[in-house]
Amino acid sequence: MLSHIRWRKAHRLLWLSCLISPIAFAEPTFDLKTLLDKAIAENPTMSVSKAQIEAAAAGITVARSFSNPDLEVMAGPARYRGVPTPGASERNYGVTLSQPLEFPGTRASRRELAEQQLTYAEKGIQTTSFDLRNLIKQAYLTVQLRQQVLEMFGANLNVLREIQTKIKRKVDVGEAARYELIKADTELLVAERDYASAQTRIDEAKAILRGMIGNMPDDFDIKPQPPVISTLPDIATLRQSAENNPYLQQLLTAKDSAEARLKLEKDLRFPGLTLKSDFTQDPDLNTFRVGVVVPLPVWNRREGQIAQAAAGIDEADANIKLQKQVLRKEIDSAYQRNVIASNQLKVFENGLLQQSEATLSRAEAAYKFGERGILEYLDAQRVNRDVRRDYLVAKFDYFFSVLQIERFIGSDLVQP
Repeated sequence: MLSHIRWRKAHRLLWLSCLISPIAFAEPTFDLKTLLDKAIAENPTMSVSKAQIEAAAAGITVARSFSNPDLEVMAGPARYRGVPTPGASERNYGVTLSQPLEFPGTRASRRELAEQQLTYAEKGIQTTSFDLRNLIKQAYLTVQLRQQVLEMFGANLNVLREIQTKIKRKVDVGEAARYELIKADTELLVAERDYASAQTRIDEAKAILRGMIGNMPDDFDIKPQPPVISTLPDIATLRQSAENNPYLQQLLTAKDSAEARLKLEKDLRFPGLTLKSDFTQDPDLNTFRVGVVVPLPVWNRREGQIAQAAAGIDEADANIKLQKQVLRKEIDSAYQRNVIASNQLKVFENGLLQQSEATLSRAEAAYKFGERGILEYLDAQRVNRDVRRDYLVAKFDYFFSVLQIERFIGSDLVQP
């Protein structure tokens, strides 16, 4: 009785372990939205951009602060030129207090430059975030493409194994020639090679995706859900949308910062003044004075700094013009790639896929009835596999071309 109870407990534990083990060792699966959120929260590049924003915000605090006063204390022995006064000290000392003050215009220029630098940093994190999201979408689609290619190669491998088994059986009983088995073995080896290569390419694509996000498990999977593609505007609208490109917006902010720096450099030629007061005690005389220290821009009128700031504006203008030119060229090129990929998809979906499947079916039927040889059947199998692979590549080329356009116009066209 006791052994029977122990056996029942062991049986229950074994049953529970069978239920739990698939869950415990299952690979975590992520959808595109989850991966995008993880990248924004955990990618080191985003941390760098956030630190730059914090530094720029601290720069505004620096620009708003006032200079500290200076306290100067001096003392030393005193010597009388006349008759010493009885009871007078033979030492003297002085205390001087100085407070630098900037003119309101200089302080405003310094604060404006700090604020423009903060805006530039904020545009920078927007640029980094958008670029990272776009790259992750491309990597995610690459994994999807290679997984679908692997599924296709796996199905083709199973078919070829069945064919090779049937041919081997026929050869063994003398119903087929030996060369048919050699051909089937060769096709099977090629299919096994393609399948192994496709698996390796999936691992490579996942490694790239993992590196973009940061904190990811070594083994993970993605949900095989197709992305949602927004309606693509015409080429004229896309060119106008290029004004929203995050890189271009950052360059425009860089020009504003250069203009603010030029204004500050001009104001620093005569930035402000210094209020001073001092008290001096001599052996027989006490003095108290109040004065103003005014810098005179005689030898250094900051010509070099002003020229550097002006050159920074010219450089910003040139970068803006160059970026606009590059964006127009890249948008036109990506749009043409999108048109080509769309036309290729139409060719596949409007008859090429069905024609390839029909050809394979006829070749298979003819081989079964002895009307065609194994070589023609395997050739039809290979052509159908290549057509389906090219169709997958064309479909994802269309997605990738949309992602390229998305990157150039700065708007999300591929939704998670």
